[in-house]
Amino acid sequence: MSGQGQSIQDLLRRRLDLVAGMSALTATSHKLIQESAGAEMEMMRLQLELDRNPADNQLQSALNEVEDQIATIRSRHDGCIAEIEEAEAAVVEIDGLIAAAKGG
Repeated sequence: MSGQGQSIQDLLRRRLDLVAGMSALTATSHKLIQESAGAEMEMMRLQLELDRNPADNQLQSALNEVEDQIATIRSRHDGCIAEIEEAEAAVVEIDGLIAAAKGG
């Protein structure tokens, strides 16, 4: 990103947008963590049930489904974390442009 020709106000607006985006991404990250924890609790419950009834194919199928859900949630969370890191890097870059525009 080039700061040439951008006013400090434009840079500050861009920074504000990035910070707002990071806030939304962080909220999404927290929701995914909660969703993952709930799915992991369900996985443990199903594992306990399978210990009692190892021949229950329905329980095994449910466990496999929950394990797939957990993998999907973790993948979504990893993507969210990557987006947060990109936004953080963009904020650092904007901060440098703001400092340069102010003469610092």
